[in-house]
Amino acid sequence: MVVPRLKLFAVPLIVALGLGPQACQSAAAPPADGAIRLGPESGPQLRMTYLGSGGWIMEHDGVQILAAPLFSNPDLLRTGLDGISSDTLEVDRFMGRFDVTGARAILVGHAHYDHLMDVPRVAAVHARAARILGSRTVENTLGTWSGLRDRVDTLEAWAGDQETVGQWIHFGPRARVMPLRSLHGPHFDGHTLYQGTVDRPRATPPRWATEWLDGQTFAFLVDFLDDRGDVTFRVYYQDAVAPAPLGFAPAALIAERPVDVAVLVPATFEEVAWHPEAIVANLRPRRILLGHWEDFFQPIDGEAEPVPLTDLAEFERRLGRVFDGDVRRPEPLTELTIGRWVEPSAATPGPES
Repeated sequence: MVVPRLKLFAVPLIVALGLGPQACQSAAAPPADGAIRLGPESGPQLRMTYLGSGGWIMEHDGVQILAAPLFSNPDLLRTGLDGISSDTLEVDRFMGRFDVTGARAILVGHAHYDHLMDVPRVAAVHARAARILGSRTVENTLGTWSGLRDRVDTLEAWAGDQETVGQWIHFGPRARVMPLRSLHGPHFDGHTLYQGTVDRPRATPPRWATEWLDGQTFAFLVDFLDDRGDVTFRVYYQDAVAPAPLGFAPAALIAERPVDVAVLVPATFEEVAWHPEAIVANLRPRRILLGHWEDFFQPIDGEAEPVPLTDLAEFERRLGRVFDGDVRRPEPLTELTIGRWVEPSAATPGPES
């Protein structure tokens, strides 16, 4: 059942009026920005470009997988009180900085506006060859109005979980994606905003934030493969906090090959138990990148501040208790180039760059 619109607006209005808890404005570690190189400069390289909100470009050896970006960033009061729509000029301004013409897929973990609203413009203009991977609600929200329905692959039948290895979706011989059953955790005091499913194709685009319903939520494993079909890089991606064990990768796959890079979400982490501790234990990642950490009610080329209702410093403190590897919190539009992990026993002596 869809919660009435006035109730759904309650949390945005509380935050906007300064009546609710505020995000901590400092963090345990400074954010990463610009162009950053991590790990060995020789050998295979993975490029992770943070586009803001839940958006990423993942690229290895010329193969690109996108995660759904948001560039429109309507402000909080407009989101709560007025209609919203994709700002195609802003989408073109920022997405146009990157050549994604060869992107194979756009991953959409759930159908809230901050993950799906700009996808039609990105798919139609910038990533014209990309398949759109999402739920039945993603497909029906895009409906007939977007002209993209024949490019959407629904994932419900393909998904895995901690106990079950799902089906890989292959994008040529060099990349594959596995959806993982997840759930969008609450935003505030146990309430999840814009919750529900869209069961029939829409003929017109959603106008209100309340019409961008989450639907089934997915996390993803993304494998980049070498010429023999072996995994060169394994990336885990989530775009919403989920209560364990939802969003977990299959234990059998991780036993064979842990995750090289895990993209984790701090936003509203305190609304679920044992995040990030449980997902770190599941994935055994070698590096962690934080996404969807910044206030997406602000323009992405402004000064990034933590998303409201999230104590970012506390998230990073808890993460540090269970993970002693490299953690980065990139500013929007930051590009990170990551060398393939070298096991410590085989590593060349000296500090990693």
